[in-house]
Amino acid sequence: MEVQTKREQILDALQELMTEASVDSISVSDIARRAGIGKGSIYYYFSSKNDIIEAAIERSYSRILDEGRELALAEGMDAFKKLEIIYQACLNSSLELKRQEARGSFLHQQQNAFIHQKFYQILITKMEPILADIIRQGVQEGGIRCLYPEETARIILTVLTVTLDNTVAPVDDEQIERLLKVFAVLQTDAMAMPVHALDFLRWERENRKDY
Repeated sequence: MEVQTKREQILDALQELMTEASVDSISVSDIARRAGIGKGSIYYYFSSKNDIIEAAIERSYSRILDEGRELALAEGMDAFKKLEIIYQACLNSSLELKRQEARGSFLHQQQNAFIHQKFYQILITKMEPILADIIRQGVQEGGIRCLYPEETARIILTVLTVTLDNTVAPVDDEQIERLLKVFAVLQTDAMAMPVHALDFLRWERENRKDY
């Protein structure tokens, strides 16, 4: 418990500092001073400043993704409902990123590209094995046809994450909506799903107002 508390103090300190200064100008000494611990103690919990930055970013999204992950693991639920839960977790984490940027929080800094890249990595790493299992469940239920669940899961999450994040090649809201519709069609055709199985893949107006 002590270790976890100290880690959280360090991450909190970094996030506070990044609302006040660029990340490049923040030193490990600054973080230690704000956290109220010795500089040497920092290295007991983290190997470097970049390690602290990565941990802070991961913490920002892990809660949302873990909640979606737990729901998707529930029994007594068909594969298509679980797919919808996974999509909602991806959407919610993307919206959280945009909210923090809009508030001028620690994510809205010079390391913005790094932060988005880390966001992709965290989301895909956490969700890929779960999505692969959901695809396998869909195959067993007879609603999905797929020979390569893991690879398919990675492709789906990569396209979905990049589209929802909308920073690599930005488009307007209407284009996002069309991209998601086409992506749903490609999946249903490729995996022999029922025509309306992925109707939940959409970017609605209420989503745009959340940040």
